[in-house]
Amino acid sequence: MTEPRLLPPSLRPTKRYIVYEVISDGPIVYTELVSALWNSSLEFLGEMGTAEAGIWFVHKTYDEKTQRGIVKCRHDAVENVRAALSLISVISEAKCIVKI
Repeated sequence: MTEPRLLPPSLRPTKRYIVYEVISDGPIVYTELVSALWNSSLEFLGEMGTAEAGIWFVHKTYDEKTQRGIVKCRHDAVENVRAALSLISVISEAKCIVKI
């Protein structure tokens, strides 16, 4: 059985990284933040737009003290992901603002 071939780097879609900071009344747990972004992007972009955006959380970059982290997405979906992040206003019953 042969192994599947990987796409060469020249054919892969380019990625962009978005740095965000959550400003909130209380501490925000990472898993609840991820859930809030998925819900926001599904409501704003729909299932197809969310899939095409290729949103990926860089897990080890989230700092719970400063509440900063990095999200990776496709280069042509940066504005849509930024808009989905900015639409988050409540995470786990705590009012918040996501600063990009």
